[in-house]
Amino acid sequence: MKDAAERAARIRLLTESARTMLAAGADADDIARELLRRTDSPISAIKAISDSTGLGLADAKGVVHRNLAPETRKAAENLWSDLLDALEQIHERPNGPESGRPDS
Repeated sequence: MKDAAERAARIRLLTESARTMLAAGADADDIARELLRRTDSPISAIKAISDSTGLGLADAKGVVHRNLAPETRKAAENLWSDLLDALEQIHERPNGPESGRPDS
C-alpha cells in the first residue's frame, strides 16, 4: 500500500508541475522532456501528461515515448512489440488443452 501511495503522490506532483508549465505556454513535448528529467518512470510521466493536458493515455504515451532517450525509446518499443506479439499468440491458441499436456 505504501508503494501505491508514494506512486500516487509522485504523479500528483508531476501533474501539478505539468499544469504550471502548460499555463506558462509549454506544449506537451516540452512538458514530457521536463517530466522525464524529474522522474525515472515514463509511466508516471504519461499519467501526469494525460491528467494535466486532457490527452488520452495513448496520446500521452506517444508524447512521452518520442521524448525518451533513443536507447530507452528503443527498449520500450521492443517491450511493447513483444507484449503485443504475446497477446496475439494467446488469441490464436485453441481453447482446448495444449497438446502434450495431460488434462488436470
